[in-house]
Amino acid sequence: MPRQLLAHYPQTDTRYDELLSGPWALRPHWRSLFDTLVRARPEQMQERLSSMRRQIRENGVTYNVYADPRGVERPWELDALPLIIPPDEWEQISSAIAQRAELLNRILLDVYGAQQMLEEGLLPPALIYGHSGFLRPCHGMAVPGNIHLHLYAADLARSPDGRWWVLNDRTQAPSGAGYSLENRLVISRIFS
Repeated sequence: MPRQLLAHYPQTDTRYDELLSGPWALRPHWRSLFDTLVRARPEQMQERLSSMRRQIRENGVTYNVYADPRGVERPWELDALPLIIPPDEWEQISSAIAQRAELLNRILLDVYGAQQMLEEGLLPPALIYGHSGFLRPCHGMAVPGNIHLHLYAADLARSPDGRWWVLNDRTQAPSGAGYSLENRLVISRIFS
């Protein structure tokens, strides 16, 4: 593994390193990508990065910071290098995320249905009834397939010891799906 690609890479012992398992020791699932990067000329990589930024700008891919009173739109930032997750880890993550989404759907099914969790004191009534997103007229309304949760995403992070954490559940706006699609399109174009 040529060190010139990692010349400015900050190595540390205080956090989990996605790329390296030790000093200059590339994790196995990164080797194929780095073999490709080693063969590319620096000018070629710079051209690809410029092309990526240009496509994002031309496609009008932006985001806004909701707390910013100016409502300024900022260009979407995309890293040309993906986060590579080994298949065995991804299998565990996807299974856990599916389980979490199912749990959230069942909670919604109960809150808008039998309300057993409220009766048993598992959920405080003030939390549900006081929430601006609770749709009181929908209580008791049957939904097709008992599916209340139509969108779900999770913000993930690694713990210092390498375990995966869910930092946040995203269930409202489908914007993440659009960014994900745009990321795939842009990256596939610059590396085709």
